[in-house]
Amino acid sequence: MLGGTPNYAGFRYVIYGLKLLSENNEMRLQLVTKWLYPDIAKHYQTEWKTVERDIRTLIGVIWKRNPILLQYIAGYPMNHKPTVSQFFGILWEYLSSSYPKTLIL
Repeated sequence: MLGGTPNYAGFRYVIYGLKLLSENNEMRLQLVTKWLYPDIAKHYQTEWKTVERDIRTLIGVIWKRNPILLQYIAGYPMNHKPTVSQFFGILWEYLSSSYPKTLIL
């Protein structure tokens, strides 16, 4: 368990973001602010800045509670908590390599 729980709004946003990445991962990961945040915000009827803040909060909680597991999932040591795009990239790579044929959210 990474340490982020469903009671954080960012948790829902990350789950939906991973679903969007399953549809077009390259473009969305490269343009998180332009594509991913607005699409998540539209789905949840909120502002993209709210999405960004809540995902950053979730990443901070995960980094504080279980940085070792996050680094294990990333496959490399990290000196700082990841950015949102790095976090999505880490999760996407881990999930797609662990469950390549079943990663349809």
